[in-house]
Amino acid sequence: MKLWILFLTVLILTCPLAGCGGKRDLVASSPEGQDLVIPPREHRDLIVLLPDPDGNTGVVQVTTRGGSQVLDKSGYATEVAEASNRPTVPKLVSESEVRGIFGSALSAQPDLRDRFVSFILYFDRDTTRLTPESREMVTEVAKRIKTRGSSDVFVVGHTDRVGTEGYNLDLSSKRAFHVRDLFLSGGIRPSAVTVSFHGEAMPLVPTGDEVAEPLNRRVEVIVR
Repeated sequence: MKLWILFLTVLILTCPLAGCGGKRDLVASSPEGQDLVIPPREHRDLIVLLPDPDGNTGVVQVTTRGGSQVLDKSGYATEVAEASNRPTVPKLVSESEVRGIFGSALSAQPDLRDRFVSFILYFDRDTTRLTPESREMVTEVAKRIKTRGSSDVFVVGHTDRVGTEGYNLDLSSKRAFHVRDLFLSGGIRPSAVTVSFHGEAMPLVPTGDEVAEPLNRRVEVIVR
């Protein structure tokens, strides 16, 4: 979640309890490289860095007129008492303390884990024929789509760099529509599948021209 969204959420939840005065708290869910500027006000703010839904922890810089502090470890917090003073030295806050302070705000956030799943299907050179391993995977991917009840399935075709750009664009299109057709024959609704293709323009493994890289001969399937 973007930092400013979470800030507003906590602000809304805490104002009725604190009368928009006194100590006010902020939880930051690790946006990478964000710079959080604290505006002038007459109360204290607690800023805690938490992992994102995937478990990754980024970096937040908390800045006032008096200086700044960097939060780069999960569970660490800094406090701002006055906008003219530098934020306090970061310290570790226990999970129970975080839950005690931000429990209502955290429980109100949507669960974003597993919001996307993705698969890569590989092809034999210069064909729309899937490799044996990928042919077996198609059935499992179709089952996963049905289990999730997804109405947003993105099928994206790619090639290696052997051949002209125009030829590879056409080949990537054929690969993507081939996978789309396999899904439709497996019972996936046509309206749920969106097809796109990029030829040799977006390699998984960057190579020179005319290099036959097997990992670039692929269709990526993204299921939301």
